[in-house]
Amino acid sequence: MARKNKRIGLIGYGHIGKFMHDMINRDNTGLEVAFIYDIEPDNLKKVSEDLIIDDIMQFETKNPDLILEMAHPDVTRSWANQILRVCDYMFISTTVLADEGIEKKLKTITKKYGTRVIIPHGGAIGMDALFENRDILENVNITMKKPPENVECERVGKTPEEITEETILYNGPTRGICPLFPRNVNTHATIAYAGIGFDRTRSILSVSPEWDKATVAIDAEGKGVEIHIKRIEDLTGVTGASTPASIYNSLRMAFSQGPGIHLY
Repeated sequence: MARKNKRIGLIGYGHIGKFMHDMINRDNTGLEVAFIYDIEPDNLKKVSEDLIIDDIMQFETKNPDLILEMAHPDVTRSWANQILRVCDYMFISTTVLADEGIEKKLKTITKKYGTRVIIPHGGAIGMDALFENRDILENVNITMKKPPENVECERVGKTPEEITEETILYNGPTRGICPLFPRNVNTHATIAYAGIGFDRTRSILSVSPEWDKATVAIDAEGKGVEIHIKRIEDLTGVTGASTPASIYNSLRMAFSQGPGIHLY
């Protein structure tokens, strides 16, 4: 008997959403798109009408096995409860986890309904090392460097055009940077959640017009261990070049049960 395809609902149809749609359509491992939702109808002009829903609450009619959020942390704030009553939920806007109330609510609802919240590592690097050593790490510092046009500088009262030299937009606990730059620092949030938490992890966000790539560096120290990791990559909007492929592979791993060898 043929295995039933896992149906994936897509919320957000920007660069990452389009990538996910294309990759799922090419997938031969049992995934299919159940529906697509975007707050901007113009983004869906090239999408088949039978896949489009006009209201998130229509998602139940499409019988999804998992819904993937690629839009904004407000989706989790507003809709996670309804989604998790029905199916699993993966979200890339991990800055929402800096709100302790949201984290507690997600844990409660998944326990009640037996569904799963899945956090893809996305643009975060070194997740396994941070998670495995979280009990002995004493400090974790994240330094992100980007061109100003790829950061919502207006969130701290600046415009990209007025920044003429390297400028630090934030330097402090990760819990504080998440509400300031909810679309720019999901990497920080994921690293903090995997490691020693939002209050003990330190985030630095710098911009400079001289940079044309994104750099993320993680420096962690603990009893008998040091971790130093850096990645430099191209950018598409607020998203690093490697992020869409990383999220897609996390999506595949969410359903990677069955015969074969699975390397996570």
